[in-house]
Amino acid sequence: MTPFRVASGGLWLALLGIAFFTAPPAAPDTGAQITQMVTGQLAGLNVSLFALFNLMGVWPLAMAIALRTDRPWWKWPFIAGSFALGAFVLLPYFVLRPWGDPRVEPISVPGRFLSSRWLLLAVAFAGLAFGALFLGGDLQGFAVLWKTQQFPYVMSFDFVAMSLAAGLLGLERLTTR
Repeated sequence: MTPFRVASGGLWLALLGIAFFTAPPAAPDTGAQITQMVTGQLAGLNVSLFALFNLMGVWPLAMAIALRTDRPWWKWPFIAGSFALGAFVLLPYFVLRPWGDPRVEPISVPGRFLSSRWLLLAVAFAGLAFGALFLGGDLQGFAVLWKTQQFPYVMSFDFVAMSLAAGLLGLERLTTR
C-alpha cells in the first residue's frame, strides 16, 4: 500500500470521525438554508457560509480537472458524487486509485472540455472570488454558526479535506516526474 493510499485513507477516516463524533447538532433550518443558497435567495444568510458553500461546488470541478488524466473509468461516479458530498465520496476513490500510473490525455468530449484552458481559468477565478467573499464576509457570524451548527462545521472540514486531497495529487505529480 502506497503512502498516498494510507494518507488518503487516514484523511477519509479523520473526516468521518470529525463529522460523526465532534460536530454540533444539526440546525432545524439547514434544509431551508441550502435551498436559499442554491436558489440565490441570500437575504438573511451569512455571506461567509454562502461563499464556503460555493467553494464546495468549485472543488469537485477542480478535482475533475485534476483527475481527468486518470485511466480508471470508474473514477466518474466518485467525482460526480463529490458535487453533493465532497471529500466524503471522493476520498474512497483516492484510496483505490492507481497512484503513480502514467496519465493519459483524454480524447473524449468531456475529457477535452475538462482540459480547456478557459475552464481552468474560470475555476481558478471562481475559487479566488469565493475565497475573497468568504474572507470579506461575516467571519464572526460564521464562527458562531461553526460552533453551533453541524452544516457549517462539517462543510469546513470537508473543505480542508478536499484541499489536502488536492495537495496529495500535487505531491504525487512532483514525485513521479
